[in-house]
Amino acid sequence: MRVLVMGAGAVGGFYGWRLLERGHAVTFVARGPQREALSRRGLEVRSHGRSLGVRPVHVVADPRDAEPGPDFVLVTVKGFDTEAAGRALRPVVRSTTAVLALQNGVDAPERLGGIVGADRVLIGTTVLEATVAEPGIVEQGGPPPRIVVGEPSGVVTARVEAIAAAFREAGVEVHVTTDPRRALWEKFVRLAPGATLTSACQAPIGALRDLPETAVLYRTLVAEAVAVGGAAGAGLAPDAVDAAWAWISALPGSMKTSMQRDFERGHRVELEELTGTVVRLGGRLGVPTPAFAVLYAVLKARVPERPGGDAG
Repeated sequence: MRVLVMGAGAVGGFYGWRLLERGHAVTFVARGPQREALSRRGLEVRSHGRSLGVRPVHVVADPRDAEPGPDFVLVTVKGFDTEAAGRALRPVVRSTTAVLALQNGVDAPERLGGIVGADRVLIGTTVLEATVAEPGIVEQGGPPPRIVVGEPSGVVTARVEAIAAAFREAGVEVHVTTDPRRALWEKFVRLAPGATLTSACQAPIGALRDLPETAVLYRTLVAEAVAVGGAAGAGLAPDAVDAAWAWISALPGSMKTSMQRDFERGHRVELEELTGTVVRLGGRLGVPTPAFAVLYAVLKARVPERPGGDAG
């Protein structure tokens, strides 16, 4: 399968490396130091401190420099770069190309579909704790990687089965779902509270679970996100709050969320895609989100400034 990975950071690097290892023709789209490192010495993946190997990779700065008409495009850019990624991909995506976004938030598939064509876009989520340790090196830890994928229509199609099989052969647990939007929300009501609270408190998940005051606040944030999801028609289960808390409780205590790490490093953060989405959508749907609103204001004041003075 000819695969184009749009965003060769931690998530794209890890999954692209896995597919490359299984013999798929993978091209990575990257820029800056990451592109330079991939071109010069290849891509190394480490799992729980152990190197899985270094592989030479084909890397380009622009999708138009890759072979046109890939079978599968994996989009792993940050949520704020979704539209830019879609515009860059539009010239190379064909009618037979499947596009899968493994991004945070709940609206990336619709945003991508509006640019490259809704019929090309699949809906997916992933559980993966990974970071770029240094350019060209992806470090994976935490629980085993897992992907959930499905068609927006809920129909289990041949292209979904083919993509799922490719990842399974690469050692990744994959679940094919007939309700991918619900899967998006199930992840979101776990991720948005965790990302918000770890970033605001500047502490790992375990510390916040163990402190009674922050544990209560954690559950409050989950309940607010679940209420917004319910009003949005996400079809969440009645025990969604307890299920989210059970999932969070099983995570390694030292785990940090990606938004927390981005705040620590002074990088651009997905505040609007996570915390801001709960507040804005809650406002539109008439669902109060007071805890999220307070932490959104706190975090918005900490957002690093971008060149030119624009925050985001």
